[in-house]
Amino acid sequence: MDTRLKVGIFLFDEMTMLDGFGPLQVFALVPQFRAFTFAASTRPVLSDCGARLTPDHDFDNCPPLDILVVPGAGDVLAPMRDARTQAALQRLAQGARYVTSVCTGALIIAEARLLNGYRATTHWACLSHLGRYPCIEVEHARVVVDRNRITGGGVTAGIDFALTVVAEVAGAGLAQTIELLLE
Repeated sequence: MDTRLKVGIFLFDEMTMLDGFGPLQVFALVPQFRAFTFAASTRPVLSDCGARLTPDHDFDNCPPLDILVVPGAGDVLAPMRDARTQAALQRLAQGARYVTSVCTGALIIAEARLLNGYRATTHWACLSHLGRYPCIEVEHARVVVDRNRITGGGVTAGIDFALTVVAEVAGAGLAQTIELLLE
């Protein structure tokens, strides 16, 4: 039986590929993690840089998650407004030990009410948008950890975000080892 923690990274059209795949590269080096991707369907999604990304699972067959990761994009209105996406994220977050985001992915999970009562951050240019959610305490920081919510700032903060997740879940020593390996 596979006892590794299931880390699900949400994919959607026009997402910023580095927001999801930067952390995926880090998570792939953690023996305790089984990282994979999921989306509304298993058809390839087109990232904002034109790369086709093929999800491992769709909303219906995504296994229960230990860690939910929601990346961002230049425009996240589609996943914020899509009722099916919001319902899937809410359902997957219910059993997750950690609910996390990179960049404007924070706006997606804020819309799903998954950051209510937490401190959080997002891309520096979108902090005011996150501030429109009165139940969220917005912080201007590279990474914010508030209990079981971990949010990262803009795109390049995704690696620091992922290393923070590793430190929280698997220990600071492993996170430092991975950081040196990637450096």
